Amino acid sequence: AVIFNPSFPYRFTHMLLASGLTAAFLVAGLSAYRWRRGERSDELRKTLRTAVTVAALLIPIQIFVGDLHGLNTLQYQPAKIAAIEAVWQDERSAPLLLFALPDESSRSNRAAVAIPGGASLILTHRLDGEVRGLDSFPNAQPPAAPVFFAFRTMLGIGVLMLTVAWWARWQLWRRDTLSPMALSALLAMTFSGWLAVLAGWYVSEIGRQPWLVQGLLRSSDAASAVPAPMIAISLGLYLALYAALLLAYVWVLFHMARKAQGAARGDDHAPSQPIPHGWEA
Repeated sequence: AVIFNPSFPYRFTHMLLASGLTAAFLVAGLSAYRWRRGERSDELRKTLRTAVTVAALLIPIQIFVGDLHGLNTLQYQPAKIAAIEAVWQDERSAPLLLFALPDESSRSNRAAVAIPGGASLILTHRLDGEVRGLDSFPNAQPPAAPVFFAFRTMLGIGVLMLTVAWWARWQLWRRDTLSPMALSALLAMTFSGWLAVLAGWYVSEIGRQPWLVQGLLRSSDAASAVPAPMIAISLGLYLALYAALLLAYVWVLFHMARKAQGAARGDDHAPSQPIPHGWEA
């Protein structure tokens, strides 16, 4: 039940695609970084082209799988979907909230910017489809605001990934070049995969509350009787360790990129082929 459950094939595929996109944007971003610092080699050009192509191919597949995952979640974890969409009462033709400030106390959304019927269309594939609200789960509903904003963070990054990847691939197809602006966009998206995955796991883990295992085990029933100071100390150590590992990882990535750039300059000061117009940094 913990692993082989109804959401497993969707979640597993979703994460595999997310891993591929994370790697593709990392490689594309570091390649753009090296290009902007002056490296001009056939190997770098091929690496950048491959990374952009992989990203452009994977992102629409990820969006399609994400839609299937959402339909599965609507069936088996409707409270999570209600929190994602900040729907408080059962509603037909539920609007898609582009932005809002979910208010738990008043059970309403402030400053809402919405597309009428959008949530029902996406979740049920019908404009008049019914979306269950959080009030339908009085004893088993997650906090709305964190799930609402985490999902939109993930979705927003996904839209940026699609835009940047297709824009860059279109430039390569039309002119076999990347403009300085496209290189800057790829560089800015270097770590976008990690941010999207982190936001997605916030949606997954906070959105399933109060359940540890959906419908079987509540988080409160699985908590151990450990004093709060011990939990704070262990959590602090974990955070410090992972922060150090992250900093070391980022440093190694850029160190290797600079080292590869230096090696390319030392072994081959000029590319074996003319540099296409527009690739100049």
